[in-house]
Amino acid sequence: MSERRDVFRNLVGVGIYTRAEAARLLGLSPSRVASWVRGYRYTWGPKERRKHGRQPAVIQTDLPIVDSTIAVSFLELMELKVVRRFRSEGIPLQTVRVAWQHAARAFDTKHPFADRRVFTDRDRIFMAVEDDRQAVPQLVLEISSRQRPFQLVAGPIFAESLQEVEFDDETNLVRQWWPLGRDIPIVLDPRIAFGAPVVAGTRIPTSTLALYTIGNSVPAVADAFNLELSHVDAAVGFEAELALAA
Repeated sequence: MSERRDVFRNLVGVGIYTRAEAARLLGLSPSRVASWVRGYRYTWGPKERRKHGRQPAVIQTDLPIVDSTIAVSFLELMELKVVRRFRSEGIPLQTVRVAWQHAARAFDTKHPFADRRVFTDRDRIFMAVEDDRQAVPQLVLEISSRQRPFQLVAGPIFAESLQEVEFDDETNLVRQWWPLGRDIPIVLDPRIAFGAPVVAGTRIPTSTLALYTIGNSVPAVADAFNLELSHVDAAVGFEAELALAA
């Protein structure tokens, strides 16, 4: 029992999401999340000569497995978000795996896709080369090629939109996610409520507010939690969107 308490104590400030929670927040199926986190097995060929293979995970996780349950940290959730973006732009999953491996080695980090220095131009995946002499980096390394990894590419960089994420200036890793953009006061921060979506500036989960509006008016809930009406509306709307996407 003390061993399990130590495990959960170490998760404070890390954020923790079950496979189902990660899938719900990212608009993915739980099976897709599992395959990107744990890899998957497949078969091919005629039945009488069936062959078996296995594809490795796309990202690596460092959370302990508790009761055989898949869980990801906040940084891993952000990496899955980036993988989803790459896949939506038509980048093959194997290319994404290669890019993750190159970037992990280059930056000596377990979470390269949560790093602000990773970029894409739809066909290839790049990461920025820092240059203290320039306000905006002008060189990138191509990290998605097996044959010529880290090929220098000249030209301006198109950074991932900062409307949804905020980076830590010291680590370059994502520290907050605003899933609806910064104009909507809903944020995920691994230091608050184990990373659950909360109303910005509070520790109140959006799921709690949505639950309280069942059978109660929005003004009543806002008054009970000392929140603005717009904040409760945003929380309820966010939870409704998650439910529809599930």
